[in-house]
Amino acid sequence: MMNDNKISEEKVLSDIINILDDLTGDWEFSGEITADTYLLADLEFESIDAVALGTAIEEHYGRSIPFAKYLGELAEQGVQDIRVRDFTQFIHQQLNSPESEETLQAATGK
Repeated sequence: MMNDNKISEEKVLSDIINILDDLTGDWEFSGEITADTYLLADLEFESIDAVALGTAIEEHYGRSIPFAKYLGELAEQGVQDIRVRDFTQFIHQQLNSPESEETLQAATGK
């Protein structure tokens, strides 16, 4: 049976930008957060900020997401910074994986 309740990548991007806006509200960053914003270079993320972002996203979607594994894989590939767009694609993929169908239905109310 096909799942018609998948969350679009555009919706995930919007959600993540809103979460980032909330997290950075007290910071000195005054620019607009977009899909091309870098977490480290632009937002000056530190490890505690990444933990806060991960927690906020998990709470928003009501499911656990393997951020540590993802960030570890990026480090192994030599990636030193990540754009909001790349992070969004990872979250989108996780939310729309077959294991997340029940959680997704709960999150969307469908």
